[in-house]
Amino acid sequence: MREATKVAGSGASSRGTSSAYRVLRTIARSAVRTFYSTIEATGLEHIDPTRPTIYAPTHPNSIIDPLLVGLFEDRPICFVARDGLFRVPVFGAILRAVGAVPVARRKDHTGKVDNAAAFDACRSALENGGVLVLFPEGKTHGRLRVEPLKTGLARIALTAPSDVRIIPIGLNYLVRHAFRSDVHVAFGAPIRPEGEPKELTKTVQEALQQLSVHVEKEDDERLIAQVTAIVAEVRAKAGLDAAVTPAERVALAQRVVDAYRWLERRDPERTAELRERITGLLEERAALGLGGERPALQHRGERRIAERWTEDPATLLLGAPLALWGIANHVPSYLALRALLAVSPPSFYRGALLRLGGGLAIFGGFYAVQTTAVAMVAPWAALPYFLSLAPSGLFARRYLAEIRLHRFGPRRFWRILKHRDRIAILKLDREQLTRELAELRTEYLASIPQPSAPASTLN
Repeated sequence: MREATKVAGSGASSRGTSSAYRVLRTIARSAVRTFYSTIEATGLEHIDPTRPTIYAPTHPNSIIDPLLVGLFEDRPICFVARDGLFRVPVFGAILRAVGAVPVARRKDHTGKVDNAAAFDACRSALENGGVLVLFPEGKTHGRLRVEPLKTGLARIALTAPSDVRIIPIGLNYLVRHAFRSDVHVAFGAPIRPEGEPKELTKTVQEALQQLSVHVEKEDDERLIAQVTAIVAEVRAKAGLDAAVTPAERVALAQRVVDAYRWLERRDPERTAELRERITGLLEERAALGLGGERPALQHRGERRIAERWTEDPATLLLGAPLALWGIANHVPSYLALRALLAVSPPSFYRGALLRLGGGLAIFGGFYAVQTTAVAMVAPWAALPYFLSLAPSGLFARRYLAEIRLHRFGPRRFWRILKHRDRIAILKLDREQLTRELAELRTEYLASIPQPSAPASTLN
């Protein structure tokens, strides 16, 4: 069942938290809501604000992940982080200010690792209905899968207060590093800590795989992403994706993974041929300068808006002045952020973190400088000017996205003109592949056992 998005849950009061914690939480919530366009949560009914809780999320997006989990819990949260992060300037001070627990990983240290004190601190945090957030994969990564879990979560849970529950969380970023993209946060059913650590770890692992897009082989991620995009296009043409939500797009990707496994078992040769054809299409697109596909779940839904704008092209013309205002006021800050990313390019799974943190600092600084300059010339205009900055900037970004989707760029037009024969062949190959995938989809759906109708309906 899909729940409405909740970003300030109705859990226990935040009384008793430090002022630093409350301020940092407010800033983090505002930043995450701004960076991501839609944050959809399902399974919120599993949260019990009266019970000690261990949240066990997947870890695909570095420091953004704990910020995202924090949106849905008003109780003070005790985060568990590797001890090396506490030595990072500024960030380490923030971790200490919010009461995070440092845990030593074997691979980061030589000799024996002693986490007894850390485990004791985790158990203490769970007393009296406390909340602990622990990432059981033990590392952040950029793959569409759940990595093998460490047993630390189970060992803490099995010696915690008897009424503690583990809530697995699948964090599904549709385009994890992109500004104004979408996220599905899937809360799973509570797990009672029981049995041996390895058994409990396996139970949590299986739950996380059900709540996430889990692709076993890294080589298959690109294929799954492309097939998901094509199937989504087929569904859209059939009128089935008119108002798709992040949770529904994740569910579609999960069905594509299941169908791929089904085809691989049924016909390995056909599966290998399909993989080769899709890889060839992507390489040809890249060679023609049309852009390749990244291992993301979708293109952020912009095409749906583009279709509405196509029906009323005057919107592009009428929106031009506001877009130009937004562009003019954001060019310096945008170039500064691009320079930061060029000087210190982030790894793929830390792109969102650098864009979020760097963007807050750079855009906030430029907003302050620009507003001060306006106030020196025309004090009466400073406040209206400041209030126009963020909305006009977001509109300009959307406007430019629509321009790209309408393919108005001269560079793209020149490529299409120069390579029209190759592009025509590419288009035919993709159409043929789309038809074949539509047929495979029909075969797969027919192979799934249908639930039996109630006896009363058969009479």
